[in-house]
Amino acid sequence: MTVDVAFVGAGGIASKHLKHLTGTDRANVVAVCDIDESAADEWAATHDADAYYDWEALFDVGGFEAVFVCVPPFAHEGQELRAIEEGVHLFVEKPLALGREYAREVETALRDADVITQVGHHFRYLECVEHARDLVADRTLATVYGQWVGGVPGTEGHWWRRRERSGGQVVEQSTHVFDLVRYFGGDVARVAAEGDLRVREDALDFPDAVAATLHHEDGLPSQVTTSSASPSGDVGVTLVGDGVHLDLRVHENVCEGVVDGEDVRFEGENDGHHTEVGAFVDAVAAGDASLCRSPYTDAMGTFATTLAVTEAVDADGKLEVER
Repeated sequence: MTVDVAFVGAGGIASKHLKHLTGTDRANVVAVCDIDESAADEWAATHDADAYYDWEALFDVGGFEAVFVCVPPFAHEGQELRAIEEGVHLFVEKPLALGREYAREVETALRDADVITQVGHHFRYLECVEHARDLVADRTLATVYGQWVGGVPGTEGHWWRRRERSGGQVVEQSTHVFDLVRYFGGDVARVAAEGDLRVREDALDFPDAVAATLHHEDGLPSQVTTSSASPSGDVGVTLVGDGVHLDLRVHENVCEGVVDGEDVRFEGENDGHHTEVGAFVDAVAAGDASLCRSPYTDAMGTFATTLAVTEAVDADGKLEVER
């Protein structure tokens, strides 16, 4: 079965997903919408699809079973709610929004809807992560810690560099690491965090470094360090527990460490973006929501955690995670 899909947003991350769907018989891109008319036109032509410049007009015409909402954090303005109203399956790029109110409205609407959802936490689909899950299995973890260290994306004036547009690095970018920490450690009950803007005052209006300590619901302590002040990159998660110490270098798709006294190393070959898109399309085709590893309701836990960390930095204290 081929699934007819539409795209709201045709920018950076949407371009990756659209490329993955080029030439596949799993999905048929029938409509592409973007306020940048040239971007909508280009990708519509690539897929022999219709171009739209207004997302409401796209939904008014309809004719698709699933929609990819790939807009910046500040631009979530009802696309998900309209999809749910129309019974259209929903892929949403992270983060879910800028604040809780809109995301909660979407989550509430989904409770009574027969809509399959997936949020773009693509690290969950990396083969190195799958391998680590198998190695950890039912072992008790003592701690999990991770980091997203890199530079400042975009050029001067880019929306990512302003908190009122992106939510800041923790919410918009490092959310991937927070999500992996949750994927292995479970939901987070409370957080404590410190942060400061020390190096990239020229580019940012939010901290260029944050150190967060998380307390999970089952008592697991974890940590995440994030920074956009580095000239090089370091993105990964470490798992320590009963007979296991594993390092996941996600941008290399590598899992290595020690399990029961034996050295282990695994190198994955897949592209997480490609695999998550395929899983979502397959889920829609089969009517099987279990194929999606990051449904909207679960992604709310990661979103709430990143908001709590950002607010803890502002408050210089500890905060409960609000769902």
